[in-house]
Amino acid sequence: MVDISILIDEFLDDANGHIGAVEVALMDLEKRWSDGVHDQALLTLLLGNLHTLKGNSGMMGFTPVQQYVHRLESALKLVQDGTSPLTSTMFEILFSAVSALRSNLARLSDDPRTVLDFSDELQALDCNFFAGSNPQAGEAVEQEVGPKFRNRAGDTAYITQKSTTLKVGFEKLDELLNLVGELVIHRTALNTLEKKLKEKVSDRELLDSFNEASLLIGKSSTDLREAIMKARMLPIKSVFQRFQRLVRDHSHKSGKQILLRFEGEETELDKTVIDEIGEPLLHLIRNAADHGIESPAERRKAGKPLPGTITLKASHESNHIVISVEDDGKGMDPDKIRNSAVAKGLIGIEEAAALTRQEVLQLLFLPGFSTSTELTETSGRGIGLDVVKKIVTSLNGMIDISGTLGEGSKFTIKLPLTLAIITALMVEVSAETFAIPLSGVLESIRINRDEIHDVNGSEVVKLRDRLLPVYRLDRFFWQKSCAERDHEYIVVVGSGEKRGGLVVDRLIGQQEIVIKALDDYLGDLPGISGGTVLGDGNISMIVDIGSILSITKQINSLN
Repeated sequence: MVDISILIDEFLDDANGHIGAVEVALMDLEKRWSDGVHDQALLTLLLGNLHTLKGNSGMMGFTPVQQYVHRLESALKLVQDGTSPLTSTMFEILFSAVSALRSNLARLSDDPRTVLDFSDELQALDCNFFAGSNPQAGEAVEQEVGPKFRNRAGDTAYITQKSTTLKVGFEKLDELLNLVGELVIHRTALNTLEKKLKEKVSDRELLDSFNEASLLIGKSSTDLREAIMKARMLPIKSVFQRFQRLVRDHSHKSGKQILLRFEGEETELDKTVIDEIGEPLLHLIRNAADHGIESPAERRKAGKPLPGTITLKASHESNHIVISVEDDGKGMDPDKIRNSAVAKGLIGIEEAAALTRQEVLQLLFLPGFSTSTELTETSGRGIGLDVVKKIVTSLNGMIDISGTLGEGSKFTIKLPLTLAIITALMVEVSAETFAIPLSGVLESIRINRDEIHDVNGSEVVKLRDRLLPVYRLDRFFWQKSCAERDHEYIVVVGSGEKRGGLVVDRLIGQQEIVIKALDDYLGDLPGISGGTVLGDGNISMIVDIGSILSITKQINSLN
């Protein structure tokens, strides 16, 4: 049995909203009726609210509510098409229906297992709305069935009922988060001031008091930020469930048997990320259904079970969310991918031959790439995975591919939980402070200067048996280079399929920063995704890792 306890409050709040809307529309309808006007628009509004309430009740498993609301819908449709003219008694029954729904839902609030009974209300509906359109029959019914329904006009408990939820526009939460962002900036400024005071003030008691106050303000601002972030969080289930129909329809059209499984669908993340993640997952699931899962005949031949399975999984990892799309299909053939890329002119023969298996898999993200030999509604056009990479990169995220030929494939996306306040690695380049989003930082290393080598005019460093392209941020941002030293600090970063090392002068440390968008009049700034205000009031640019790795000359075959 499905546990609905976590959804009951949300359902009841939504249901009471629909019931309230029905009640207001009924009162307007009654007024219009008394003026001799048959208002179709009000009837349509009534039916819309009832239809939503019916659907939600069925989804929650409250069958008596669903059936009663369905009967109410049918009664009002008779009124709408003129089959059953309204009478004063009918209005009383409709208002009583609203009260019955409201009181029974209140009982569900106390105990979701309560058995609900609408038998009297259903009888009243049947006698008054479904007795026929004969006016004389209608009069007879109005004279005989009046006592048959419970008039709940005296039920006023709902007026003083307290709600456990509050609907707030998302823009208001955005405004609150912006204010918290300012508080984070001021907290950082306070920490900077504290360091300066320790250098100039000798009064230990004063310094201790200042430190204690600073710590309390820091804790309160952190708690406030986390509380607001929780208010913005939604379970990723709301995105995952959208794909059930997609997979079902694809199974029917393609003749494949595909099961879509969810893991970690209760994992929460910021609504801003929720709104953006749908399109990448759409392309990945289509890719798995089209290219990954085999036909029933192919699976039987390979000794695989039916149906094929696509698993959509989410989990938290520090301040990030990790989402994976995995299938147990035929996997990816590196040779086929390599040959297809060469045939399409996306890569040279010699360059392709030098690529490692992992680098070959990354070719799937090239614009225009496709291995499909058949054009369908969802594949073969060379679009899809390049869109996935572009969106994930724009969210300061990373995507990786793994899998085994004949066993299946897995795409893994790593994203920050929120796009407003992020943790960054602060670095110094030519006496300027830059922020590198921590979501794209793999590690930081210190090496001797002679460990950096020149290959075909580009610098590389050997890191665990792999050559890593090196990019000097001072040159990229046209800054004055610092004096040469015998060692270098390198921040190893990744964006999409690309990896590289950013050379910086100094590692300052990790810090929470508030992302501030750049004004449009500045135009496109390569290598910069935004700015942030530091504790001392200075501005620090946020490094766009993907832009740097894409713009700078790439070394595609170094291993």
